[in-house]
Amino acid sequence: MSKRGQYLLFSALIASDTAAVVVGLIAAMFVVSRLGINSAPYLGAIQWALLGYLLVFAVLGLYDLETVLEDSQEYATVATGCTYGIILLVVINALGGRIDLSIVWLGAGWAATVFAVALGRFLMRRVVRAFRRQGHLIVRAIIVGADQQGRTIARQFRSVADSGVHVVGFVDDFLPAGTPVQDGLTVLGHPTALADIAREHNATELVVVPSSLAWETFQEILERSAFADGLKIRISPGYYDLLATTPRVAHRNFVPLIVLDRARLTGFDLLLKLAIDYGAGLIALGLSLPLMALIATWLRVANRGPILYRQSMLGQGGRPFRATVFRLEADRPGAAFLRDTGLALLPLLFAVPAGRMSLVGPRPIPEEDRRLYQRWLPNIASVKPGVSGPWAVVPVASLDEEMRAAIFYIRNWTIWLDLQILVQTVLVVLRRRWERLTE
Repeated sequence: MSKRGQYLLFSALIASDTAAVVVGLIAAMFVVSRLGINSAPYLGAIQWALLGYLLVFAVLGLYDLETVLEDSQEYATVATGCTYGIILLVVINALGGRIDLSIVWLGAGWAATVFAVALGRFLMRRVVRAFRRQGHLIVRAIIVGADQQGRTIARQFRSVADSGVHVVGFVDDFLPAGTPVQDGLTVLGHPTALADIAREHNATELVVVPSSLAWETFQEILERSAFADGLKIRISPGYYDLLATTPRVAHRNFVPLIVLDRARLTGFDLLLKLAIDYGAGLIALGLSLPLMALIATWLRVANRGPILYRQSMLGQGGRPFRATVFRLEADRPGAAFLRDTGLALLPLLFAVPAGRMSLVGPRPIPEEDRRLYQRWLPNIASVKPGVSGPWAVVPVASLDEEMRAAIFYIRNWTIWLDLQILVQTVLVVLRRRWERLTE
């Protein structure tokens, strides 16, 4: 991304957050005015609050262009920043003794600013992705390492037009320059000539795959990272990323040892996950019942035989359970539509309140395919399988890529990531339905 693009994006983030904070706090003023409280003195507090909010956002990294507008963790950071912003306002007001702040205004202001700032960030993502599809706000990157992991990374970057990364090629320790790798990308040279290759191809980022390089090469890249002449170096996680459970450090007689929990989600994270499954899951089930009844009626009329298909699936811990989906016959009209849109899986929602599945999680694995998934099963079976999940919204070209996406989801789970996948699932279903209708 050019310096001008970075400046414009940074300025747009500041403007969006400023407008969101002001709108949120003014909305809170209307709330207190409805309660008969004089809201005029709060205009001065809004000025101090705005400065405090922006300062806190900056400290929390919400203006770090390397990390914002990408993952769902940003929304959690927004909520944290708004909380600290309100606390900072209370402290400043207490020290200055200016206004008797109403607890109602503080509470309403916090809720309104969380919503407004998060909405602003959501809309900013849509705008940035639109610019990327037009060829703006793009970084040119070189993949260092042409093994399977490096190829998967390149394919993932190129699978969507708004990824923001244009892969120009690979460098590799073991393949000569000019070797075709995939999809028109070739090996551009040896890692020892990285600086020259990057200048020749106007690349500004390096994505390094340590497992595909000789140790000496990787060490040299790390040693020269401080003198990379403007090149930004990204390191792709290696074998540690195959570990889905959360490691904890324990000591035995002053010897540090890593302890692995059997389940990925524990404590408060587990409570949040259960709240989504039993709260949103029951709502989704209730809203889907009329649609399921309509589909069942249509299948009864159009198909011969049973309308439901039951199959043994592997649940959390590898324990099998019976899952039910709509039975589709390939030669029947509408079967492809139900399969492509995922509507054939709607009966799986009954397994969510039953505790056998989650709304979001790895793809349910048939028990008969246990051997095929055996190498990944200890990791993906650490959580419940999902009615939707990364497999439903992320384009993948192989089983290895799907498992990497599933393990990434498990390792990096947050409530915001679940909500993001649920929204993306609805958008994918609507898009596929539209594509079917316009064919």
